[in-house]
Amino acid sequence: MLKNYKWAKGYKGPTGDPNEEWFAYYSFINPGTGRFERIKVKEGLNYYHDLKEKETFLKELVDEINKNLKAGYNPFDVPKIEKDIVQEIVDEKHREDNPKSPLLTHAFIDFLNNKRGKDLAKPTIDAYEGYVGKFENYLFEAKKADIRLDQIDAKFISDMLEWLKVHHDWNGTTYNNHLNYWVTLLNWFAKKPRFWIKREEFDIGTDGEIEHKNTKPMKNQYFGDTVAENVKKAMLKYPKVLYFSQFIYFSCMRPDEIRNLKVENVDIKGRYIKIIGKTKSRTVPICDELAEMLTSLRLEQFPANYYVIGYQAEVSDQMHSENYFTRVFREDIRKPLGLSDNFTMYGWKHTRVVDLLNAGYTDAEIMNLTGHRDTASYDKYKRELIGHMNTRLRGKTIGWDAKSLVLTSLP
Repeated sequence: MLKNYKWAKGYKGPTGDPNEEWFAYYSFINPGTGRFERIKVKEGLNYYHDLKEKETFLKELVDEINKNLKAGYNPFDVPKIEKDIVQEIVDEKHREDNPKSPLLTHAFIDFLNNKRGKDLAKPTIDAYEGYVGKFENYLFEAKKADIRLDQIDAKFISDMLEWLKVHHDWNGTTYNNHLNYWVTLLNWFAKKPRFWIKREEFDIGTDGEIEHKNTKPMKNQYFGDTVAENVKKAMLKYPKVLYFSQFIYFSCMRPDEIRNLKVENVDIKGRYIKIIGKTKSRTVPICDELAEMLTSLRLEQFPANYYVIGYQAEVSDQMHSENYFTRVFREDIRKPLGLSDNFTMYGWKHTRVVDLLNAGYTDAEIMNLTGHRDTASYDKYKRELIGHMNTRLRGKTIGWDAKSLVLTSLP
């Protein structure tokens, strides 16, 4: 028996760029013409801009369509069409009755467009887009992309941030930064001429419905000799994670700085990396070990706008996803070793600083590497690491006659 449909397939645009329009499509015999008619389905697919995430969503969409077709779904079923039309009328009436309640995803777009129109620095806009991108990721993963602003409350924001905290392995500081960004969004949503929400309905802060997390001292993230040896051994099974960890260690760059690093910002011969910050830029000296790592990538063969450690940890025109390395480190290395959440990949930077201090490098040299611009902030940073440094107090000292020391337990 001939089927009245053709299986669904995915279309990834002309070049496969995740910023292009993608869709799933299938064909079904139109009962009015007796011919196959192609039908496109997007279902929020084009809200994704990360290549891997978009490919995953497209595959799931195609699988779902084929599952429905096999179960007897007919897009030309008259009762269903009538039901859809009625629902569309109801939805339109709701929009007319609630003109000041846009979709949350649309509100995000309006906010970003407003900021882009203010001639702000590109790194600032990139930061705004990064925050919004994570929030949108939650909406699609939680299947809440159709939620409107009048449907959210403090609990909704709390659930979102807690999910993102686990999914992206955030520490307390990162959680608080994203909560503060939500405060910025809410303030903007509530201002004239929008008045989309009532700001007082969102109680955020001390003793509020959502409170800031306690931040833990950075010193807990240092990899001591024993822990470092075990982690390095475990990473041998995951060479890309090992490479990324070594890059953090030798450059003392933050993971997000490495994620945004492009070929044009690397000068191996000049021995420096240029980091474009939100408000200021800085240079990172390239040591021999880092130069060797960068040389192995053959960056000269790629366009200047390619990412140094891009999609799937290769030199690419696409970024790697934010948790590409951290997920493997968390699930396949940290958990099996029984390490606490304090051990993160960023801890390799702190380990590097301790190693340099113990090796006798000067504070000025280390400040040039870490990017600290003043001694006050550097001294605070250094105090949090001081417990891991070698000092004479960890060797033979003075005072009590060594021959009289009690070396067994007291009776």
